[in-house]
Amino acid sequence: MRECDDEALARARVFVDCEAALKEVGELIGAFCRGLLRPEDVVGTLEELARGSKGGRSRAEEITVFKSVGSTIVDLVNAQLIYEKHLQSSCQ
Repeated sequence: MRECDDEALARARVFVDCEAALKEVGELIGAFCRGLLRPEDVVGTLEELARGSKGGRSRAEEITVFKSVGSTIVDLVNAQLIYEKHLQSSCQ
């Protein structure tokens, strides 16, 4: 099952939950095999994005894709942390 089409992956800034995703996430492996992406095209991890050490979108037209090998609860906790960070930065 694919969650992202090739155009979305090609246009996106791709983040992963951990380095293992580069070898375990089928959509990324397929994109690498088709020459659509290279492992070095993955911008960073969700932690790096949340900490601000890797930048997210800089324009409204950009999209960000997050691929995970973690469990759903980890995804939910990460999403909550990103949302809370956004709220904190919006209030400053």
